[in-house]
Amino acid sequence: MKSMKNWMWSVLVFVLTLIIVIVFNVPFLIFLFVVIPLLIIAFTYGSFNYSFRRTLKPESIPGKGYATRIKDLDLDVKKLESLGFQKRDDFYLRMIPDTIVYVLKHKEESIYLCLYHLGAKKTCDFFTRYNNEYTLTTCNTVDGGMTPRPEKSLLQIITNVSHKQIFEIHKKAHKFLFDKGFRQYDIAEQEFQQYFLKNIHDYADYVRKYAFWPVLLIFWTIIRRGRVYCKEIETQYKEGSLELSGV
Repeated sequence: MKSMKNWMWSVLVFVLTLIIVIVFNVPFLIFLFVVIPLLIIAFTYGSFNYSFRRTLKPESIPGKGYATRIKDLDLDVKKLESLGFQKRDDFYLRMIPDTIVYVLKHKEESIYLCLYHLGAKKTCDFFTRYNNEYTLTTCNTVDGGMTPRPEKSLLQIITNVSHKQIFEIHKKAHKFLFDKGFRQYDIAEQEFQQYFLKNIHDYADYVRKYAFWPVLLIFWTIIRRGRVYCKEIETQYKEGSLELSGV
């Protein structure tokens, strides 16, 4: 299966829309308020199910067409080495958009760092797993919190700051959780890809539990729902938007 890039979906949407207009001679108002919304919902449904399909698996980074992305990520890795991170793995995901993932791990802490290059932009996740099935993720994009999350999947979003600042905020949240009784639970390096993929599938299954989830995905994207996570974990807890149970 070839990778599906954003521009491919854009062309497909344009062609399908053009066919509908020409062949069915749809009145403008119906086209504007009925056909277009239905197309958006259909392509949201299709792109989500493609990206989070059960057959998705980490692959080797293709040899052609990705040199610029690789070079960009390699530069980030060099900068992150000064923070104690070392690259442990890399792989390619045939999603929308297609994504290169670099996996780094801290030399002393049980903290993983995933760098994502999506072609048009880069994002990152600092990630720690705990022995009570909780996880803590600190990411740098509001898109990372577009949907609701399972109770034990903690998220804080910190935008427009350096990797070093995000790392410090992640450690601060970890200390807060440690004081609440949380203990780190490491992930064996050889098991990380499997664990990473399981989290992706669990996330997709959780989203699909919502009735009319494609419509909700569009709504959550429009209102930029991820802003609710643009607070540090301790602040979320003190404000009552976060519960820590079963510790």
